[in-house]
Parts: sequence; C-alpha cells; structure tokens
Amino acid sequence: MVDMGDKHYLVECHPLMRVVVTAAVGLEIKRGEYVVLRFRGCEDIGYVRGLTDDPQAKAIAISKAAPEDLAKRKEARQWEQEALASFMELLAKHNLSMKVVDVHAWVDRNKIAFYFLSEHRLDFRKLHKEIGMLLGCRVVIKQIGIRDHARLIGGLGPCGRQLCCTAFLTELRPISLRTARRQNLYVNPEKISGMCGRLLCCLRFEDEIYPSPCLKNDAKSKVPDEEDWDEGFTSHDEADS
Repeated sequence: MVDMGDKHYLVECHPLMRVVVTAAVGLEIKRGEYVVLRFRGCEDIGYVRGLTDDPQAKAIAISKAAPEDLAKRKEARQWEQEALASFMELLAKHNLSMKVVDVHAWVDRNKIAFYFLSEHRLDFRKLHKEIGMLLGCRVVIKQIGIRDHARLIGGLGPCGRQLCCTAFLTELRPISLRTARRQNLYVNPEKISGMCGRLLCCLRFEDEIYPSPCLKNDAKSKVPDEEDWDEGFTSHDEADS
C-alpha cells in the first residue's frame, strides 16, 4: 500500500488519456517530468502537465521515470504496432466498419486500448474476445467522437493558438448555440465552429459571466432551426465499450 500526498496533478499518458493523480508521500514532481503511475492492476508512464484542483485521483505517481522505465515505454510503443497489426487482421475477419485511429498500451503491457471512429454503434464483442485471448491482456475498444479525434490530431484554432482540447482541456463538455446567443454572438455555425466542426470549446470560458435573462430580449430574433442546430452541433458522440 502506497501512502498518498495531498496534491493532485494532471498527467497525460496519451492524448486521449489524461488522468488526475496524486503523488506518493515524499515524492516531489514538477511540470514537464515523466512519472510512473500505478492504476488498479496495471502501471503506465505519463507526462506531468501541472497541478489541478480536481480531487478525484484515479492513479498514484509512485516514482519519477528512470531511464529503464523510459526504455520499457519505448518497447511498449513497439509492441503497440504489433498488437495493432493483429487487431486489423481480426477486424477484417469480422468485417466491421471501424476506422482505427490510434492505440495505446500501458507500459507493463497488462492493458491496451484501441480507439476508433464509426458512424454507427458496432457490436464488436467477438472481436473483443478474440483480441484479448490473442494478446493475453486486458483490452479496451473505445469509440471516440470527432472532438476527441481533433484532440488526437492537434492543430491551431481560429485564434492562432493550439487547440484548447489538445493544450489543456480534460473534459469535452457539450456546447449549445444558446451559449453563443447569450454572449450576443452571431449564431452562424460556420463562424463559431472549431476544426472538428462542432461549436468552439472556448465559448464556455466566459459563459458564466453572462446573465441568462438576456435571452428574453432575444426572443424575436430566434432562428427557426435553432433546436436542430443544437442537436447537430452539441453532442460529444463519445461511446465507451
């Protein structure tokens, strides 16, 4: 049993896997360092992005990553590609319309995650069982949405800065056109949408300072198809398997 400290850190093991962790007692870690994380039943290595106010720690940083730990991480990256090749073979066998966009293996190889895009929900239970038996570890097959895909690819927003989802956001929450209207912005989805085609994440940053009663004064200018736009632009489209 590892005793935990009272500070919480945001650590990135993969662009789609940012977790809140607490450090073991006596362990001082800083932003930019690599640390060894202990989860339930597995271990991984992650990059410290900094402190966070989120108290819900999901892992413990047990040590700073030593050269031998980073060597294991490199070996895990190589094993990922071998596992991905096996996964693609089984995918073709089961004829599933699944676009695999990335894979991440925990450094101890006790767990691996495959991320995919699909326009529909898929039944991949047989695939999941076969790949698990083949690799001999816990397997996660996760369908991601286009916001997560944008985070994975990265890029620059209309402001000229790195995408918020890539730079610092830990949760991609739905955003409604009502948020833009409350800020007196012109509700043209083409003007206020990000690289992913959904409404800009930054619309939420100042939303709390705008009083909701201002919507009453805007009733006359309501766009007829606003409700349809909300449904088309706000859902995260993320599904866990």
